[in-house]
Amino acid sequence: MLAIEHLVTGYGSDAIIRDVSFTIPERSITAVLGHNGAGKSSLVRALIGLIPAWSGRIVLDGTDLAPLPSARRIDAGIAVSFQDDAVFPTLSIATNLRLGAKVRWGRKAWVEERLEHILTLFPKLRERYTQVAYTLSGGERRMLSIGMALMSDPRLIVLDEPSTGLSPSMTQFVLETVGDIRDRLGKSILLVEQNVQQALALADRAVVLKTGQVTYQGSAADLASDATDLVMMF
Repeated sequence: MLAIEHLVTGYGSDAIIRDVSFTIPERSITAVLGHNGAGKSSLVRALIGLIPAWSGRIVLDGTDLAPLPSARRIDAGIAVSFQDDAVFPTLSIATNLRLGAKVRWGRKAWVEERLEHILTLFPKLRERYTQVAYTLSGGERRMLSIGMALMSDPRLIVLDEPSTGLSPSMTQFVLETVGDIRDRLGKSILLVEQNVQQALALADRAVVLKTGQVTYQGSAADLASDATDLVMMF
């Protein structure tokens, strides 16, 4: 579905991502793991077009997205939920979610159907549907951010550190919902996550970054079962 091929990018003259290649299959979760500074955030930024690819390709269903601006990549079917919860704090949950579907504003019935999918995934958003976003808890804002990303009905959703700052119980709920996004909505997911054990338990595949290079890619279950590999990589 999506293939990253020999991607190189960075800031100024410093290469942060160095010849990274991996694939994200259809209807799957690929966990990207690594210490702070490994290049995970830079990879996300390059994937969605916030920093340019110096070389390499980002291929979605045969189309190279690397030359395209962020807006075109969204149109092609990529959405992202950042760890800093980019929501509109003074607007209601309802309005925030509808703004997430802006590329489909002319299709009211379609937007309402998408809303129902999101509110089924996140019942707490339904309970607080008319509340403004700044009154929500951190976990509820995270749900809203993910819901907004899903409103455009993307082929691939990028989740950037979705468990950051959440309580253990909320982390468990959010990560379980990530599994539902794959299983019930049929999405492909790139999951960037610091919580290694929970990410590996959820993901189909894993990619480990170290100083901007891939040190492992393959089965998440295989990596989780090999304690020696985990210690060496982290």
